[in-house]
Amino acid sequence: MYVIAEIHGRTYSASTVADPGAIADPLPGGPFPCLLWDHDGRSPAPLRSAVARALLEAGCRYVVCGGHNCEAWHDAIDWEFVNAHIDDPTGVTDAAHVMTSWHDGQTPDDVAFFFVRNTNFDDHDFRTHVVLHVGAGSDHDRLNAAVRRHALAEGAA
Repeated sequence: MYVIAEIHGRTYSASTVADPGAIADPLPGGPFPCLLWDHDGRSPAPLRSAVARALLEAGCRYVVCGGHNCEAWHDAIDWEFVNAHIDDPTGVTDAAHVMTSWHDGQTPDDVAFFFVRNTNFDDHDFRTHVVLHVGAGSDHDRLNAAVRRHALAEGAA
């Protein structure tokens, strides 16, 4: 995992999903939002499920899905949450609540803006933010730069 930006106690880091589907770096512990960007649309359902489980188990509380197949990624997160908590009492599911959104057809800049500016909810004021790149594509640097630009602008406000 490498740092994209740090400002006012907030850290924005990025990682990739490496073959055969493992996240290249350990995810942070504790609650965090994740911007998951699918660069090539070649991720099969079992990979989406495995990544969704890893994010949820690491404490991810908001997943912003962009790029290719972003609605399928969104659905995978939701299904894995339901599968993990189907028999839990309401108090447990409420404490582990995960927000999800998908941003079909939106630019990396637009999705980065949403990720930086709109992922705190309820009592969550996240300090750790993760950008997860899935697949090969030309937008890795562009997405990271957009997150950095919006994070630094948010910190200056």
